[in-house]
Amino acid sequence: MTDYRQASQDSSGVAADRDELLRALTDALPGPWAWQGTSDAPKRWAADNGPKDLDIWSAGSPADDLLSRYACARVAEAHDPRRLRHVSLAVATTTGLAVVDVTYGDLFVGPVLLVPATEITTTDHRLTGIAALADLLVRPVLRGRIPEPARVAEARAAWMSAEPAHREALARRLTHQLGARVTADLLAIAGGARPDPGLPTRARLRLATRSLAPSVVTATWAQRRAVLPAVGMRGPLGLRTHGVVVALVGTDGSGKSTVGGDLSTRLRAFGFGTSAAYFGMARGNLPGVTLARRLLGVGSTAPSATAPSATTPSAAPTHDHPGLRQAAAWFYAAEYVWRYLSTVAPARARRHVVIADRWVYDLRESPWPGSPAARVAEFLVPAPDLLVLPDAPAEVIHERKPERPLAEQRAQQERYRRLLAEHPARRAELVVDTSGAPGGSLAALVAAVVQAAHTPRRRRR
Repeated sequence: MTDYRQASQDSSGVAADRDELLRALTDALPGPWAWQGTSDAPKRWAADNGPKDLDIWSAGSPADDLLSRYACARVAEAHDPRRLRHVSLAVATTTGLAVVDVTYGDLFVGPVLLVPATEITTTDHRLTGIAALADLLVRPVLRGRIPEPARVAEARAAWMSAEPAHREALARRLTHQLGARVTADLLAIAGGARPDPGLPTRARLRLATRSLAPSVVTATWAQRRAVLPAVGMRGPLGLRTHGVVVALVGTDGSGKSTVGGDLSTRLRAFGFGTSAAYFGMARGNLPGVTLARRLLGVGSTAPSATAPSATTPSAAPTHDHPGLRQAAAWFYAAEYVWRYLSTVAPARARRHVVIADRWVYDLRESPWPGSPAARVAEFLVPAPDLLVLPDAPAEVIHERKPERPLAEQRAQQERYRRLLAEHPARRAELVVDTSGAPGGSLAALVAAVVQAAHTPRRRRR
């Protein structure tokens, strides 16, 4: 998977348009490669603004050149040699998310081997011979549909031009994997016969049987997310998605609100649902906490200038009302758990991207640094999928929030940088440069969110 850990944002990463992306693809793909689909597939894809994939075959695994040039999200991938090996990349363009699916090595549909890489032939980046027949005819039939007449015509021309030895080898492979009847019907279409409307159903049944064969069943299980229909979990790209939690941390004035707002706007434009959550201590407290502050004379829970940091717990705290502050830490720990269960978890269950302003890590230093309540809160509240630090020079932050001392802002922002170095997030930590004008590029952050929404949610080792 693409490693977004500690990734920074800059002005690059967004393709000007799909034509530019096509040009980048021709430079980035290693070794022999070819467009898949009909001869006009790249042109139609470039003119489109929807999520339809651009399918490409490559002899080798996709190079990292494209990944380094653009902020790409890997929304699907499979590398088991017993099944189709491919990488699906979503790239932000001026017309929305563009998806490129790069198949490499042998041509498969699921576990059905169509053409080994040694028999694939190309001319001017187009598949020819049996590879073209497999791509234009066999692949769509196994996926449940009879291709359109223009595609069938191209498949027939490719079949007629294929080497006799390759045609015989393809017929043997298909007969072994799909049975004699399905193979005979496919080759009859290649020879000019009218397609049988019942062929896709029979072919799909044979594909399912093949997927459960003892030699490939473990590979099928590993790819179950891609094999099973998305049904109600289908996202904007037509793939299975789930909710993502993005936590923004940083000192006041670092740009959390700006980054959160821009991220939500960008994701909504791409078709993702978003929700907001607040995990600070200034508002939304448990019932009674605000009243207790006022009646007992406890002011802000922010650490004083002489307060110890979370990294030096042995120092003696110098806060006012120490007993009340220790109790307040446990109050806030309980509130964080309640806020997660009442706000974040339901939105995530709706497959939204939850953008949280702050997270439970603030409890490490306020209201009582080193309190065990912080460890309890971090244990009970699941870690965010992505932990994001909007960052800028301390002087820039101070200009935005001059009511706080510059030294305090610099020290607190440095503590957040050390937090990211612990890698507490489930997937990745990112630093967003907010020193420039508002609304700068969020390409890498958007790509990280899109990737997180499409890949299994698990705790990173």
